[in-house]
Amino acid sequence: MGGLREFWDYMITDPKKAEKEKKKREKKLLKEHPELKEKIKNQKIQEANIKDQNNNNISLSDATTSRKLSSGVLLFILINSILGSSLFYLPSLGMISSGPASIIAWVAVFLLAAGIMLYIGELLGMLPSSGGTYYFCKRAYPRGIAFMGGWLIWLAGNLGMALNIVAAAEYFIPEAGMAAFWLRVGFSALWIVALNYMAYRGIDAGASMLVAFGFFSILVVTMFIVPSFIDLPSIFSGGGFSSPFQMSHFTPFFTHAGNIGIFTHLLLSIFLIMEAFFGFEAITYMANEAKDSRELPKLLFKALGICAVLILLVIITSIATVSYTDYISDARPWALQALNTLGSFGQQYIVFGMYLVIIGAAAAWPIASSRLLQAMAKDKLFPTHFAKLHPKHNSPHRAVIFQTIMISIFTWFIFQGTLLNWSDPYRTTYLIYVLIALLVLSLVIMAVPRLREKEANLERPFIAPWPKLGPILLVLFFAVLVGNWIWLEGAAATSIISLAISFILLGIPLYFIVEMYYNPKAINQVNEVLSYFAVLAEKLHLSSPVHKKVLEKLIAHGSKYRVKNRVIMEYGCGIGTLTKELAKLVGPSGHVVAIDTSKHNVAKTKQATKDLPQVHTLHDETLDDFKLNLPLKAHHFISIGMLSYMQKPKLIIHKISNQLEKGASIHIVDYDKFFWVIPNVEWIESDEELTNIFAEAGIKIRITKKHALLWTYIIIDGVKVK
Repeated sequence: MGGLREFWDYMITDPKKAEKEKKKREKKLLKEHPELKEKIKNQKIQEANIKDQNNNNISLSDATTSRKLSSGVLLFILINSILGSSLFYLPSLGMISSGPASIIAWVAVFLLAAGIMLYIGELLGMLPSSGGTYYFCKRAYPRGIAFMGGWLIWLAGNLGMALNIVAAAEYFIPEAGMAAFWLRVGFSALWIVALNYMAYRGIDAGASMLVAFGFFSILVVTMFIVPSFIDLPSIFSGGGFSSPFQMSHFTPFFTHAGNIGIFTHLLLSIFLIMEAFFGFEAITYMANEAKDSRELPKLLFKALGICAVLILLVIITSIATVSYTDYISDARPWALQALNTLGSFGQQYIVFGMYLVIIGAAAAWPIASSRLLQAMAKDKLFPTHFAKLHPKHNSPHRAVIFQTIMISIFTWFIFQGTLLNWSDPYRTTYLIYVLIALLVLSLVIMAVPRLREKEANLERPFIAPWPKLGPILLVLFFAVLVGNWIWLEGAAATSIISLAISFILLGIPLYFIVEMYYNPKAINQVNEVLSYFAVLAEKLHLSSPVHKKVLEKLIAHGSKYRVKNRVIMEYGCGIGTLTKELAKLVGPSGHVVAIDTSKHNVAKTKQATKDLPQVHTLHDETLDDFKLNLPLKAHHFISIGMLSYMQKPKLIIHKISNQLEKGASIHIVDYDKFFWVIPNVEWIESDEELTNIFAEAGIKIRITKKHALLWTYIIIDGVKVK
């Protein structure tokens, strides 16, 4: 009863109660003392600034909700996340492959799930955060593997939500024809926006929605089970007690001949219904919101046990009330079960309820995915734009908006299969999802033995048995399931595996892009390699009108210093193409200090300017700092395409400023919105932030943005004023 009481308290309590009471008190105070209006206004501005600063520095282990989530509330959220398509798509897959004997496969899946939860429970109790399963990978593996873990989790989650949305649309609008097809597409788009909007509103709104769906799921499933044992329409109509439960439907129990045939098809059934316990990961992304994170491992087992009992009862009753022929030929056997047990009137309500349960299972992913992207962004394994929290709702709102777009694309991918006449687009996508999810599970549970060695001193409220052997055996069993599937389905299986691999490999170029944003070592290594091919590219690049304009500004600058006989600091000299032009401008009595982070670029520049004694080349080996000391302070500073590489821009720009004379001119060109949509690093996009960074270094700047064919130029001109 404790869980139900917590559920009720959570649902009826207004999370904004304290905030509303504070506003009432302020209103009353202003009415009595109007002279305090300006003081309260300034106080609010100060509080907002502090909150915004705290949001940018928030830890993944900090709560973002206005009220911590109790065990009862989290239990309902877990039940909602696990129930869903498990009840409405998987039973048919099990029956087609093994007949009534699929009950054995269902029992095996939940026993397997219990074994997996032993290791998830240890990780969850030890590392409660909003980073979820990705955070476990991040703590256990090197940066590249952690990214692939996050990428796989993101892929699997998007495919899972898309499958649930499409399933709900097809079950709710089962009619054939293009009109019905586009109606299903519109229905899906509506739910995608609605569910993501709840995630945008923050964990308070999102958790309330998930709790309500969890309660409703249990209610609907109970309405499925009870009439399968007791003929309620007969009782209500005065016909006496009877039961629609037919034991004859379990005969024959095995539909395949021979022990090998039975065994291999049971393994196939286990593989096909592995998704039965997926959804447990939702709690790992809300662990920081729990009142007592030490109780989370227990909640995992409790929710899994409840879902196992409910699902097994649904499977048994569905087999007992729907004939084998109808079960494997009808797309909605559960609707037939409702018809056979409650009649056509009851079936309508059950079908509507079922579709809401499927939607409920999809509802957790917008919350989990936005937190996943936020965690990866904080680790600089995803653009840092997505780590920012909404000032009012405390949600990673940018990640939610991005997710809304991406889940729409994944959902359209499934719908497109219908337009392209795939034999079974839903099954194909589902199997891709299962394959990727098994890879994710393998990475996550193998984190246990790694962390036992790597972080042995961490407190573990729950300790899993066999920390080395257990995960290895589970991963080997996953491999057996996939191998058995390939053996039975042959080319169909290998083609789906090829599609899954294609999805996975998309993560490699994405990782490369992210590393080129945020990893100084990777930036330097890539620039070293590219420097060998830079001759033609640099000549074409620096011949653009924008770069020519920079030279014109340098000559006709607003600084008090002329260019002739002066010192120019060039940060990011490349292979010396611009350096030679600058050397001509300063003349033999001037100086050009050409700096680059690539040793090969510095060597090429030195070779290219060997006949120009006014050029001095220096190698700056890091993008985290600027440790060079120029023999003479510079009168002009110029940099092309290097600003966004700075990993600590405030520090580097401040140190560069110290190498400039007061009144020195600044001329910088960088880039944003590659191919119109791909952003550069977050801080370079904000004019306000750029202005503040340079102002703190004593430099007053003016920013101009110019749109080109494939990117936007960011042009910065300024003067050192102090």
